Amino acid sequence: MNRYARQIALSEIGLQGQEKISNAHIVMIGAGGLGAAALPYLAAAGIGHITVIDHDVVDITNLHRQTIYRSDQVGLNKAECTRDYLTALNPDIIATAITDKFEGQSPSCDLLLDGSDNFETKASMNALSVQTQTPLISASVNQFAGQVGIFEGYDDDKPCYRCLFPNFPTDARNCNEAGILGTTAGIVGLLQAHLSILKTTEALDLKFNFMSLNLKTMRSENIKAQKDPACPYCKDATTKIKTSTKEKTMTEMISIENLNNEDTIIIDVRQPEELIADPLVNPLIQVTPLNIPLPELITRENELPSDKRLAFLCAGNIRSKQAADYLSAKGYENICVLDKFTV
Repeated sequence: MNRYARQIALSEIGLQGQEKISNAHIVMIGAGGLGAAALPYLAAAGIGHITVIDHDVVDITNLHRQTIYRSDQVGLNKAECTRDYLTALNPDIIATAITDKFEGQSPSCDLLLDGSDNFETKASMNALSVQTQTPLISASVNQFAGQVGIFEGYDDDKPCYRCLFPNFPTDARNCNEAGILGTTAGIVGLLQAHLSILKTTEALDLKFNFMSLNLKTMRSENIKAQKDPACPYCKDATTKIKTSTKEKTMTEMISIENLNNEDTIIIDVRQPEELIADPLVNPLIQVTPLNIPLPELITRENELPSDKRLAFLCAGNIRSKQAADYLSAKGYENICVLDKFTV
């Protein structure tokens, strides 16, 4: 946990906040100027699972603002390049790339981030947010201007994106036509990441839910957007007592003594160098655990049988819980975390 020591030291974060960060799954639609700025900070903060959805490829004109990409990656898929960048930045997290075009659906998650550059995608993300009762942090940039807001239209007293923007302009120009300063995308993307971490840790204490910035004049305007009771996009989804469509996975944590005689495969999700420095030695463990470092779990999932109990192990029960929760969400039923402190 030394990686996160400085943010854990904040009383608003602490160990409980870091645990929320580690257990969070954030989906980012778009790995362009906004995503390229926001995602490295989210990965560095320890967001446990980040899914990036983008079918676009890196273009030479992206590189002045999308600084996670290199010149030799021109022509490669952005989602895959971003996944590799985030995994290298923080091996403790799971980064997933979806290279299909976003069509209004995404994996179940705790927070949706809008990094798109067109109103059609923003409208689809808003619908997904309302349908799945998932908070949406939407952002946009153009030339020297930026906007970022938090939308929870499934709530009785909070607006959806379409409450604020019921009609989209027909003459809007994208970055290719209007131009954009790279730092504009960077600043707004960082704000998006900042709001995401505060929202995830429940440390958010805003008197407004939408911010508009002019980064040429350095002026900003904070807006308390109101819910439109007649909004056709969210009026039928509101409820005083929200019943979430997402089921939080409760993973069992067991001690080595409680493994019993059940046929169990132990998976150590630490990095190989960690195993060398701190080998697992316990007379109750007769078979050497399978070593699948957490970042490799997605690509090596097929090595794990679904008819046996799987016990995940790491140095401090955080990565092992991420691995167990991930596979539980994928349909594996007999999953547990082997408490490192009892081994």
